[in-house]
Amino acid sequence: MEKETICKEGIVRAVEDNQYKVEITISSACSECHAKSICLPSDQKQEFVMARSLYGNSFAPGEKVQLVLKGTAGRNAVLLAYALPLVILMAALFGTYAITHSELAGVIASIVFVVAYYFFLKRHNKKLEEQFQFYIK
Repeated sequence: MEKETICKEGIVRAVEDNQYKVEITISSACSECHAKSICLPSDQKQEFVMARSLYGNSFAPGEKVQLVLKGTAGRNAVLLAYALPLVILMAALFGTYAITHSELAGVIASIVFVVAYYFFLKRHNKKLEEQFQFYIK
């Protein structure tokens, strides 16, 4: 496996079809702050992710593990979720405005193209899940 990035520590909760259901705690930046009791209540929630064993080890439910992701997966996720939709939005806005000289048409076209892009991502969800697979180290 290429360079790996340690993402989170979690607890194995179940084993399903050669994959592990791992519980992780997602916390906001405020929950890590020393002044959290003064500002806001801490914001933590439990999430479950499916992960495979990186080295073929087996893990039992209740065992603490470290989840890793391929080094490029985080960057690719940001590109797919934020950068590419921004480019599509801007291209549709300026392209439509250049053709029609109507701001309203540009805005509507931008929204339509971005929504279509996210539907495309949703339709190819299975392929993307394989690319962004978590592993247990």
